[in-house]
Amino acid sequence: SRFMTTSMSKQKPASPDPSDGETSERGPTGSAFADALTLVRFVVTPLIMALIIWQWPDPQVAILASFLFIIAALSDIFDDYFGGSARSVGRRLGYQDDVADTVLIIGVLVALSIVLWRNGLFHWAFAFPVIILIAREVVVGLFKGYELSLHGWPDNPVSNLKTGLCMLGTGLLVGSPWLTQGLDQLRAGPENVMAVYGSVSPAIWIIGQSLLWLAMIFSLISAYRILSHGRDDEATLHD
Repeated sequence: SRFMTTSMSKQKPASPDPSDGETSERGPTGSAFADALTLVRFVVTPLIMALIIWQWPDPQVAILASFLFIIAALSDIFDDYFGGSARSVGRRLGYQDDVADTVLIIGVLVALSIVLWRNGLFHWAFAFPVIILIAREVVVGLFKGYELSLHGWPDNPVSNLKTGLCMLGTGLLVGSPWLTQGLDQLRAGPENVMAVYGSVSPAIWIIGQSLLWLAMIFSLISAYRILSHGRDDEATLHD
């Protein structure tokens, strides 16, 4: 009836649920700041790569590269905090969030691989997970890149865990020269510092490498889910 139509037209539209990652916003300022933090990873990645290729594993260079990597990793945390999820409507570069993570991780791993190869230290225990991680991104990008660019990457907990493990493992590998020095000094004690110079502990490198192996396993699982299920299969993609 006319009365019902008029009454319905006066009803206020429902407000978006702030907990919904696809519609929630933190305001234009927060969204713009979040987009700027996403760009930080694109800008910092070539700087870290240049430092590593230039003179890594020099401890001083490794400290600087680690500092830049920590800034880039923190930007991944704070862009979601200030701007909401990557699919928030206010974020113009939200769809580039996961791409920035991939560029950072793969770029740094490639730089480490170049240095290790140049020095004859490109061992299979490091090479295998790195190659799988890079191949995973290439395959997913080739087969699902266009679809994901339109709709964004699915908020998959397995993919998030993979990214976190990659970040932590790569950060430990980048910082291993100076972290190993500190660990060896702590292990030897102040009176026996010289005793550890001939027996450098590989613990930091092994831990970082192990985290890459774990990340590789989760990356294969998440790649299978992305490649074998459509965007509408929310139950599978969102667990």
